[in-house]
Amino acid sequence: MTYHSILEKNFTDWQTKGFCDEAVALNSQIRSFNSKITDDYFDTSSPSCHAGKLDSAIVAISHNPKRNKDSWGLKCKYADFNAYLYAGEHFGSIAYGVNSPRTHKSAFDQKQVRFFRPFGVFPFTGDKYHDLELLIDNKLQLELVPFGSPKFEPAKIGVANLRPYVERLLEVIALREREYLIFCGDVFEEALKEYIVSSKTHLFQLLKVDGKFFDLFNGHYTLFCCCHSLQTYSNIQRKTY
Repeated sequence: MTYHSILEKNFTDWQTKGFCDEAVALNSQIRSFNSKITDDYFDTSSPSCHAGKLDSAIVAISHNPKRNKDSWGLKCKYADFNAYLYAGEHFGSIAYGVNSPRTHKSAFDQKQVRFFRPFGVFPFTGDKYHDLELLIDNKLQLELVPFGSPKFEPAKIGVANLRPYVERLLEVIALREREYLIFCGDVFEEALKEYIVSSKTHLFQLLKVDGKFFDLFNGHYTLFCCCHSLQTYSNIQRKTY
């Protein structure tokens, strides 16, 4: 199945049944792998869609949506798949654009602006809402696993259970040439270890809210960004979306 087909299948499951067959199967595989896990590890509803431009040259990848169990099982609010897709690809303008109520608050989104500002790849103006809309709608945000959970622990989930999601992720990345691939979180070191053929560690300073930089030598704030050469990525044939 293509990435688009998988998105549509998960959405249709959620809309018609209230849960995604893929999430149910993944939870079952996790319980089979880890006998200490008896409940669902992932939410079976509300599958995430990519955010921003699918063909963006800049890609940020997170492990999955952080979601506490009291937010699980939400009903689908979208009229159809196209509305669901539009909400993901235009979330910046919906939440922060000039025609939005601008009541949405997200510390994560604001951290992203501070993170990307030193890269110099987006024409930020300093206007909070403009910069949020610009960033979110013009980069591509992907999740390794599209289902929410309070935590993400590859050792408990089972790296083998993540392999289909890694392959899917790399195929989406390979749809076009990218300039920046940013894997957010040390969990990717484990999830991608069989694909890493070389790595180099870089240190750089992280921008604070007041425009100053955190002390690079303060261990709590030191940011390690590992740049990996992914053998599988270079071997994937380009596929049509």
